[in-house]
Amino acid sequence: MNFLNYFNFKNRNHKLIILLSILGLLPFIFGLMDLFLNKDNLFFVINLPKYYGSIILTFLGAVYWGIILNDSNKNLITEKVKTFIICWSIIPALCSGLILIFNHNITIIILALCFIIVQFVDEFILKFFKFPNWYLFLRRSLTISVTSILIFSFFLVRKI
Repeated sequence: MNFLNYFNFKNRNHKLIILLSILGLLPFIFGLMDLFLNKDNLFFVINLPKYYGSIILTFLGAVYWGIILNDSNKNLITEKVKTFIICWSIIPALCSGLILIFNHNITIIILALCFIIVQFVDEFILKFFKFPNWYLFLRRSLTISVTSILIFSFFLVRKI
């Protein structure tokens, strides 16, 4: 069954979001291929999955900053939950900064764990907001893809 038809999108922007999200996996894939094919003479001067992953992790936290500022249902959410969401929105960025500061291969696994933690928090937080049905499915699929690529990257970098 076609994913895009299954959720019966009313808005072309929803299709665009999904397309851009899937295309957002390309830097992860290119970085993994570079690590796999060019172990001794990397095309990219950085570990692309690690650095791009850190940027995406920061973005995933920042989404909640925007949500809490713009959501029309925020009056229905308790102050305690709002405070949690605001604080949570910067935690992925702080984790990303720490991951980039340290030049150790284990930081790739830590980054993968951060993506998993962000997914669990998304599962909790999204029940307070009116998100389209397809969004959580998309996030789960992307999280599985990204964490898999990061784990493969770790094992390729470890051998270098």
